[in-house]
Amino acid sequence: MRAHAERRMGEVAILKVEQNGSERCELSPNSSFVRVRVPLRAAGEGQRLEATFGFSIGSFTGGEIKLLLEPGFEISLGFRIPQELFRAGEHLILEVLSEGTRGPKMVLWSKRYQVGWRGKEPSLETAGD
Repeated sequence: MRAHAERRMGEVAILKVEQNGSERCELSPNSSFVRVRVPLRAAGEGQRLEATFGFSIGSFTGGEIKLLLEPGFEISLGFRIPQELFRAGEHLILEVLSEGTRGPKMVLWSKRYQVGWRGKEPSLETAGD
């Protein structure tokens, strides 16, 4: 899913955030966490834009990661989820939100996955909205 952000500082700047490759998930060695990595890229025109990445799985909401986006910016976001929360059929929601000082936050990018297991390996399948 793609979204656009507009800033109102003299001229309008448009910035897109999109997934830049496949997400990955795996069990962390010697721990009870699932590691998730999602590559993202900012594209378009405009100036830097402050943003926040966050995730939720079931009723749990993870910590936020601050981002400073600008055209050409690429990052592979990584985070850990306790294995007991990574239950088959649960939904994992990822979001990048604008961090403007005026007005409400805008969703720049979001994706929803359904959690699953293939034997002892965690998996993510894109879920419909």
